[in-house]
Amino acid sequence: MASIPAPEDPAFVPFTKAERIQQLNEIDKSITTLLHSAGLALQTLTTTSTQTSSPQVQNKREAFQEKSNTYLRTLQSIDVRLRRQIYGLEEEDIIAGAKTKTKASEGQEGVVQGAGGKDETQISIGEGGMGKLDIGWLNSRSGSVGMKMESELWERAKSYLESIEKSGDNGTNDREGDHDMGG
Repeated sequence: MASIPAPEDPAFVPFTKAERIQQLNEIDKSITTLLHSAGLALQTLTTTSTQTSSPQVQNKREAFQEKSNTYLRTLQSIDVRLRRQIYGLEEEDIIAGAKTKTKASEGQEGVVQGAGGKDETQISIGEGGMGKLDIGWLNSRSGSVGMKMESELWERAKSYLESIEKSGDNGTNDREGDHDMGG
């Protein structure tokens, strides 16, 4: 198996964005092949025949074995290529590495050996991925719009009641006493 050159190697050239997209497109096509091979493997098991002779059962078994091997090879290829894409995203610091996520889930902070042998300072992600923001503080501010709206409604109700009081109507004539609260 060929060794992958280290990032410090002068001959190392990272993939371009276009190359990464092309690789993802090839993975997408492989997933279609994977599903097709799974369908073919199942189809070999479900095809019915009038004869159930020993040679035919052996042929079905070999066909199923061949189709399932194709499925497993394709699955392994997709797995390897997706892992390479993930490692590429981690190297570019687009997503957090697996070690960072593990320590963050434990609520620890520290120095983690990153991709390319660099030491990276890790920040605790905390509950809900909000970093060092206090979730309680965020939740306490979430009702401010509702509180402002409630205040406006109370003010409108107060002005409505004052207008009724000034008109001298004590509510004896319900139909005529209705006023539009405005909007």
